[in-house]
Amino acid sequence: MEPKADSYTDWKKWEAGQFGRCHRSDARYFTWCIAQTGLPAFPSRVLEIGYGNGNFLGFCRSQGWHAVGIESNESLRDRARASEFQAHADIEALPEDEPFDLIAAFDVLEHMPVQQAEALFASMKSRLSAHGAIIIRVPNGDSPFGRIYQHGDRTHLETYGSEKLRQLCLPLGLGISQPGDAPWFAQQGHGRTPRSFFRALLRRSIGWLIGFAYFGSRLDLSPNLLVVVKPI
Repeated sequence: MEPKADSYTDWKKWEAGQFGRCHRSDARYFTWCIAQTGLPAFPSRVLEIGYGNGNFLGFCRSQGWHAVGIESNESLRDRARASEFQAHADIEALPEDEPFDLIAAFDVLEHMPVQQAEALFASMKSRLSAHGAIIIRVPNGDSPFGRIYQHGDRTHLETYGSEKLRQLCLPLGLGISQPGDAPWFAQQGHGRTPRSFFRALLRRSIGWLIGFAYFGSRLDLSPNLLVVVKPI
């Protein structure tokens, strides 16, 4: 039996009435992510690849930024348009002469093979403003703790670590920086509580110990890997 077209959104528990909602911890996390880009000013034009249920699009709107979304799922494009967002099925539908200051792809690359990811990076670069930046988040292929996300979704096809991403970007004239895990007060899905602080402190200590024992430096063992990509 063929799965329902919206079976993925059902599994993710993405309700239509919640499209574009950005919770407080989401807003703190997105604010931190954008700060890592080093952009000289707040972005006025933002493109999100694979926007899901639209919480980052909603965050952008709350900041007064013009946000455009790319999403392969037709039902999610319908939701975005119903919320008056511009949405397209493919980045190639966007003109190259209308660049974006910021392009974000949260939890997208793991759904595609390396060759498709390389083509996507080239397309993103061609639509990036001269001083713009790209934010990429994937399950952390550098960490054993990334496996819970990487193998928790049957649509995930490829594992990406920091050096694999660097290898993809370099031939395209793109460089990457790796900010590491968000600080305890900007963790998505967690509040600013003593529990969050001590959890972050413990994780950082474990990363330092394991990194020192095996590689001589601290490792980023967070389940997700965040990188910032810019033209070299």
